[in-house]
Amino acid sequence: MLDVSKHVLEWLYSLLLLAIVVLSWGFVIYATRLAALWQLQKKFPSQLLEY
Repeated sequence: MLDVSKHVLEWLYSLLLLAIVVLSWGFVIYATRLAALWQLQKKFPSQLLEY
């Protein structure tokens, strides 16, 4: 097994935690965007929403 210093291990854990936080916020933002798009399509069904 590799000998990894405590400092490197803490840095890797911090990096992993940051990746989890960024991915979860990305999912929240994407889901919010989809929900808003669905609401707009319900309110204005005759208009085509394009990005």
